[in-house]
Amino acid sequence: MVELVATTRGNFAVEITGPSTGKPIVFVAGLGDDHHSWDGILPSLVSSYQCITFDNRGIGESPITPGPYSISELAEDAHAIVTALKLGPVTAIGSSMGGAICQEWALKYPADLSRIVFSNSWAGRDPYLEVLLEHWMQLAKSGDTSAIMDSLLLFCFSPAFLLENPTMINDFRTTPPPSMLGFAAAASACRNHDALSRVSAIAQPSLVIAGRRDILTRPSLSEALSSALPNATLAYVDGAHMTFWEATNEWTHVVTEWLGRSD
Repeated sequence: MVELVATTRGNFAVEITGPSTGKPIVFVAGLGDDHHSWDGILPSLVSSYQCITFDNRGIGESPITPGPYSISELAEDAHAIVTALKLGPVTAIGSSMGGAICQEWALKYPADLSRIVFSNSWAGRDPYLEVLLEHWMQLAKSGDTSAIMDSLLLFCFSPAFLLENPTMINDFRTTPPPSMLGFAAAASACRNHDALSRVSAIAQPSLVIAGRRDILTRPSLSEALSSALPNATLAYVDGAHMTFWEATNEWTHVVTEWLGRSD
């Protein structure tokens, strides 16, 4: 059940599943994704871990405040949620923008985190990614939700996956779109994210997952992040940007095996 958790930074929509005695994992979603984006992989983890999912600022039932946002501000939100829940240190799993948030979170509040999974994320400024995010910001500001949803569909999933799952296209297109105000504000945060020169200060054991078919945060960006982290393991999954949707079994195997080794 989703509950609104009062924090020093507002009331955030949070859902907690799994045993209260389990080690806590906090899932940090990507741009345009609410806490439901993790629904497909939670069954593989809730028997052993306490799983905390939440809506980032700008989406779902969490505060949709005027932007632009920064990744640092979104990391402050994650810290505020964990503090309000009296959790920590926790394992953090961040997808794309969520991985960027986890970088800033670990740099600002290292005591919050025991280990980190960066799924299809990036740390350094990238011209291709900047242009795409600027394009998405303009689409969001125009209010063209159908164009945003189609663009997300094409950049987040591989042709092979859509060929094998033809109903996914209509399902995705008919999903209620995120708030365009919040989407544009969060896209600006992504556009300005640049932590590659600083992530060497992140000492926690880290798993970096790259999607072999990812054209959004390409494998080279994950490789650069992994190389810059002092205690990282790099793994490849045969999927596009949303690896835990497209290659759910492979992604969960990689993550649960790594978590098991470090438990």
